[in-house]
Amino acid sequence: MAATGSSTAPPQDAPPEQAPPTRRRRGPLIAAAVVVLLVAAGLVWWLTGRGGSGDPDQAAYDPADAVRVEDYGAVGDGRTDDTAAVQEAFDAVRPGGAVLLAEGRTYAVDDVLTLSVPGAVLTGGGTLLSTDEERSALKVAADDVVVQDVRLTIEETSRRFDAFEQQRLWLDGHSGVVVRDVSVEGSAAAGIYVYGTRDFVLDGVQVSGTRADGVHITAGASDGEVLAPQVRDVGDDGVAVVSYAQDGDPCARIRVVSPVVDGTDARGISVVGGTDVTYTDITVSDTAAAGVYVAAEGSYDTTSVDGVRVEGGSVTDANTDEGIDHGAVLVYSGADGRSVDDVTVSDLEVSDTRPSASRWLGVVVDAGSVGGISLTDLALDGDGPDSVYGTNDDDADVTMTGITRDGDDVADREGN
Repeated sequence: MAATGSSTAPPQDAPPEQAPPTRRRRGPLIAAAVVVLLVAAGLVWWLTGRGGSGDPDQAAYDPADAVRVEDYGAVGDGRTDDTAAVQEAFDAVRPGGAVLLAEGRTYAVDDVLTLSVPGAVLTGGGTLLSTDEERSALKVAADDVVVQDVRLTIEETSRRFDAFEQQRLWLDGHSGVVVRDVSVEGSAAAGIYVYGTRDFVLDGVQVSGTRADGVHITAGASDGEVLAPQVRDVGDDGVAVVSYAQDGDPCARIRVVSPVVDGTDARGISVVGGTDVTYTDITVSDTAAAGVYVAAEGSYDTTSVDGVRVEGGSVTDANTDEGIDHGAVLVYSGADGRSVDDVTVSDLEVSDTRPSASRWLGVVVDAGSVGGISLTDLALDGDGPDSVYGTNDDDADVTMTGITRDGDDVADREGN
């Protein structure tokens, strides 16, 4: 885990139609009709951001308020330092307008960039290349910002960092932020770092080659959706919801839909402190530790867990690291005074867990407590440990039903 550093209103009814004059002149009427058509066309453009394509996935912005980083001196050849020019464009955009990074161009920057204009859109298909790993963040610091169709890269990193300035895409609080079709290729820390942000959406993001988590959601972030993220070859967890006690309220009401996680140096998907967190239709493979991990950790002083659902999908080749004994699915309580409650993991196909792990499925209680843990309809197939289930607390409140091993039923376990 990365450490902390830190309507549009409906249209009103049209007024009653006024009585027409006894005479009409065609010229003014035609001119008025042309004006109406032009206004309508502009409105469609504004609503779609694509000149009337009608694609609802495209960010809405007024083309009249779009600025191009080249207008502020950016070159975009991947070598020239474009930091000042890009930041000037960020500062110059008006609320509701867009900053455009030209497709096919790479803008080299050597400092943190901050987009702090409410409602601004960053788009265009271009690439931001960070050349200083210690000052490599793109920071979103305003409400209703959209970052869409851009690529974030970095020159080779030397080690793992953990401060805010090193998180490649840093959502710093605020609400209504949307990140869509963004590719993060490399990071000195996390790829996408969601810090205390509310009502956010990550849609179709792709993250690879990070030193820390692929997607890290923390600091009481709430009411967020992560839709179809693809995370590959990352230095810690794939998609992680993490709530540190020092940050106050836990993360809450987070939905992660159809995540693909392939290759991590830790867990695949995780909830380490949090309330009302759901993962659905997961595809997790090649994880050093557990494919699915739900925990309260004393070592990181995280909050309790209450209300986690992992529903549907697959976990393949979990716990490849022989120095970590997790198995494929692990629920863990390790913090004094904290609890892990109301956790359901269901409808998963689990295959080829490292055979030398001590179990496929585990519930471990080193401190605090667990309650209402349900492992349901899990099909275990292929190579794997001898033991289906392992625990150090036989009295733990754990229910297991519908578990199979290579097609054979495993005895149910009723919660205590």
